[in-house]
Amino acid sequence: MANLICLDFDDTITIDNTARQLFERFAAPGWQELEAKLRAGELTVEQYNAAALDLVEADEAALRNFALQSVRLRPGFLELIDWAHWNDWLVVVVSNGFDLYVDTVLDAHRLDRVPRHCGRTWFAYRWRVRYDSPRGVELQDGFKLAYARAFRDLGDFVVYVGDGASDLAAARLAPVVFARSTLHQRLATEHPQLYPFDTFHDIIAVLERQAPRWSASSSSTTPAEG
Repeated sequence: MANLICLDFDDTITIDNTARQLFERFAAPGWQELEAKLRAGELTVEQYNAAALDLVEADEAALRNFALQSVRLRPGFLELIDWAHWNDWLVVVVSNGFDLYVDTVLDAHRLDRVPRHCGRTWFAYRWRVRYDSPRGVELQDGFKLAYARAFRDLGDFVVYVGDGASDLAAARLAPVVFARSTLHQRLATEHPQLYPFDTFHDIIAVLERQAPRWSASSSSTTPAEG
């Protein structure tokens, strides 16, 4: 069992959506039509990302350099990592994004020991991506949910941090959720322990007040009310 902070990457750790920035810069025409199908519910996030990545025309060095130059971390992220380290919480990143930028950005900030689960890419005539469940099964949908279920089944106490519709199912399994944008709007009337945030300093402030009580109640199915 562990006290775990589960972080989305795009629009959460980062201020912008790195995948979309990458498609805008490097993808051939057609990715916008795929995005429209995603919004219409005709494609899952995983299917959309795979199809859009297939349209990207750039080598690995160019994509990684673009990530290093373009990604802006949300204020307080590195401080949250420090807080977790000193308070015996584990931070894990679960993202529908690509290792091409998730690993690149985290490693550039010397966070190579932070576990991260994301789309694993390779180049075979075209760019390809694979989303594997915790058991190594390839997924076309529900990547984040698969990890949320695995953490729950292990007995971990999960604080989920995210922003979008792709976080919704996974966040519903977490006793505590920090949310912004679409995720906050969708959970506002249903989740008993939902906190808004703009920066990670907002999250740290709540953790300082509440985390000891959550840790004490981690043997329960829900955190203590505060």
